[in-house]
Amino acid sequence: GDNQGAWQVRVRYRGGSLDALVAQSRRRNLAIGLGVLALLGASVILVFAAAHRQRRLARQQMEFVAAVSHELRTPLAVICSAGENLADGVVAEGDQVKRYGSLIETEGRRLGDMVERVLQFAGIGSGAQTQLRTEVDIAEAVAAAAHGVAADARDRGVTLTIHPPAALPPVIGDMDALRSAIQNIVGNAVKYSPAGSAVDVTTELLEGGIVRVRVVDRGIGIDAADVPHIFKPFFRGRRALDSQVRGSGVGLSVVHHVVQAHGGDLQIESRVGEGTTATVVLPTAAAGDARGRGKAVVRLRRGPSTAL
Repeated sequence: GDNQGAWQVRVRYRGGSLDALVAQSRRRNLAIGLGVLALLGASVILVFAAAHRQRRLARQQMEFVAAVSHELRTPLAVICSAGENLADGVVAEGDQVKRYGSLIETEGRRLGDMVERVLQFAGIGSGAQTQLRTEVDIAEAVAAAAHGVAADARDRGVTLTIHPPAALPPVIGDMDALRSAIQNIVGNAVKYSPAGSAVDVTTELLEGGIVRVRVVDRGIGIDAADVPHIFKPFFRGRRALDSQVRGSGVGLSVVHHVVQAHGGDLQIESRVGEGTTATVVLPTAAAGDARGRGKAVVRLRRGPSTAL
């Protein structure tokens, strides 16, 4: 017939039927497509999360700038006003002149502390590191920090008491940075304590060559939900905002960085309405790596507990 001598070709897939191969290919393409969609979805979520974080950070930075501006303007206004009264002869009596001079000194110190915190925070953000090469008498650092807060404590009616140890080995670090960090903690304790309450600062040597500085207040306390965030830059807890106490939200962030740079740790325990305990633990020179340390040694005359 007509089909005589024609070729006949048969194609056979060894792995099974051709329909099974097509179905398998479709399933594979579907899985790849779903995977791509999942990646796109995750990318969109990450983009939105990053944008939300950037907006929150920008808002916190604006609040920080506003708080810092307020913190700087207030003491400047007081200093300028007191200076004008002195210059114009409005205040002439000895006691009044002395009081105005004390006011200018207090506000000037407060202004300097604020500038120092901002500069420290800027240094942290830029990656600047402190050379930790000096033997520091931590008891002297605590005493100097308390002295810097004493005037504010008196003005607020808060009793600030320092309990110095009999003796302490030195800590390797930066005296100014440690003094400023401890002063920030003590200053917060005073700032958030009501009139008539007390703030106690205790320094002691623990086993293993560890120095512990503990600051205990009986202030407003910190909400449990806020405690995990208190070391974040610009963060201020709800109670701090509700109390309308001025602050920038960078203090504890700087303190935490300084303490960690010295190989130590900062711990915060708080109960709302009962107060807060801030604990700084630092390794002594004998406990830490003392290579490359400096030779400067500062000693402090020891004495009984001192109420400032």
